[in-house]
Amino acid sequence: MDNQTNTQNYRYYRAHVSPYNTNIIQLRNPWVPVWWSAAFPGMGHMMHGAYIKGFILFLWEFLINLNANINLAMVYSFTGQFELAKQVIDTRWVLLYIPVYIISMWDCYRKTIDINKLYIIANYEKAPIVPFKLGIMGINFLDRRQPLLSMIWSMLMPGMGHLYLRRIPTGFFLLFCWILCTYFSNILNSLHLTLLGDFSTATAVLNAQWALFLPSLYGFSLYESYSLAVEYNKLFKVEQSEYLKREYQTLDLKV
Repeated sequence: MDNQTNTQNYRYYRAHVSPYNTNIIQLRNPWVPVWWSAAFPGMGHMMHGAYIKGFILFLWEFLINLNANINLAMVYSFTGQFELAKQVIDTRWVLLYIPVYIISMWDCYRKTIDINKLYIIANYEKAPIVPFKLGIMGINFLDRRQPLLSMIWSMLMPGMGHLYLRRIPTGFFLLFCWILCTYFSNILNSLHLTLLGDFSTATAVLNAQWALFLPSLYGFSLYESYSLAVEYNKLFKVEQSEYLKREYQTLDLKV
């Protein structure tokens, strides 16, 4: 029986290290995941490491939002064009959007409170943390990471900060979503025309429906890569401290 199996025989444990990911439980302010779920459904669940639910809600947001023209209606509303906002919105889709949007935020709040309780119990039980995992297709281990560096990589390309932290599922998913939104929004073409001073053409080529997804993706990638690096560093220190206490502090040494 290996160390990972021994860890999972405990009722509660604090981290799961696999060749492709490091999933942890941590204390959070419940309103932080709620806020990110409000910005983009699925983000709050991804913060908890609930990937299947988070990815499905992500795809649901793309499907419903694009068909309901919600982002486009928001742009028209922000610019005072309320009649255009009424015309583009599709009520058949938007009425499907509201219940899931609310439930997503409520579920994040509930899950955060539950995980906070489990975190306290798991730290009391002190199940051993497995710091190293080697598999056929990958290797993963706990070590010190630079939070600022992870945020810089996310700043250059969302998703890369998560890959730096070996948060592989989230990293590649965010990278795919960023490329998808960047391509269909024509944001790079619009930015290029803006730098050339052709503001009217830059506005014309920009697809506002896709472009409004970008701020949430960008902000979430920066925030979570930084906070994850901080939490992984804490986990690394806890594992080292507990190992040294367990292996060396009980030795009967006479000075």
